[in-house]
Amino acid sequence: MDWIKDIDFNKFLDGDLKLLIEIVGVEKFIELYRHFAKTAIYFSEKPLMEMKQEYIRKNFRNKSEKELARMLGVSERLVYKIGSMKVRMNDQGDLFDE
Repeated sequence: MDWIKDIDFNKFLDGDLKLLIEIVGVEKFIELYRHFAKTAIYFSEKPLMEMKQEYIRKNFRNKSEKELARMLGVSERLVYKIGSMKVRMNDQGDLFDE
């Protein structure tokens, strides 16, 4: 598919494909096209949200709620909810501790 580089491919692209080639470049576009041709790709928010929650749990005591919320694009309330759940779980201890 390297022949694509020999023509003015931009005039055939619009929408998401045009944006994709602008973001990743023609080499990676060709690689992605080879791998995912005729496949609809959906980027679920769930894994990203789970990663954000993990980051909040890991950094809740080191950064402010406002800073975490701004950095991750979530509400301060969500940061507090996730972070305070971790704090409560850590403070509970083990049922059989002496």
